[in-house]
Amino acid sequence: MKTIGIILREFKANYKAMELYGIRVEIIKLLRKYDVNVIAIPVIFNHEEKELERIKSVIDMCDGIIFPGGIKCFDLDCKIMKYCYDLDIPTLGLCLGMQIMGKTFDGCIKTLNTQSHNEEKEFVHTVKIDKNSKLYEILQKDEIPVNSRHNDYVEKTSLICSAKSEKGIIEAVEDKDKKFFIGVQWHPESLQKDENSKKIFNYFIEKINN
Repeated sequence: MKTIGIILREFKANYKAMELYGIRVEIIKLLRKYDVNVIAIPVIFNHEEKELERIKSVIDMCDGIIFPGGIKCFDLDCKIMKYCYDLDIPTLGLCLGMQIMGKTFDGCIKTLNTQSHNEEKEFVHTVKIDKNSKLYEILQKDEIPVNSRHNDYVEKTSLICSAKSEKGIIEAVEDKDKKFFIGVQWHPESLQKDENSKKIFNYFIEKINN
């Protein structure tokens, strides 16, 4: 049985602002539908040198890695991402995870001056997909509706920008030469009945099993 590692994100609980590590339960529920093991990878981001070596040894046990949503991108995130990239481990970036991908490869993250991309609706806007991209190969559609819960965005990156919003915001990045190295700015894990979201995860799992 293959193993997927998920990089846990820091968050604060209301109780005495306690710092915790976690992952949205939606991702776990979704992966339970596949014949895979899931391991959580906590990261202490302010202990960079020691953490990177420890995390490398955990990633070496994984057949695929998910960088989920979160609030802040750390330098250590980019080093972990580059390690996965260099090993050609199938890697899926969700929201912040996509931003980390973009930043790792000559990218820049900026803050949006609008809240129009941060709503709790099922579908918030559409994205146009580059027909020459791996994402298009997976979805076979040049435009799809997506949800959206983010305040920051990737301004530029040397990765392929495979999807953009109607206002030109980068919504997906990828490297076609890797087994699977795709990040999306939206949250397909929250759209588990959506056929496009299913195709993304199905293809990710397929590449893990190859």
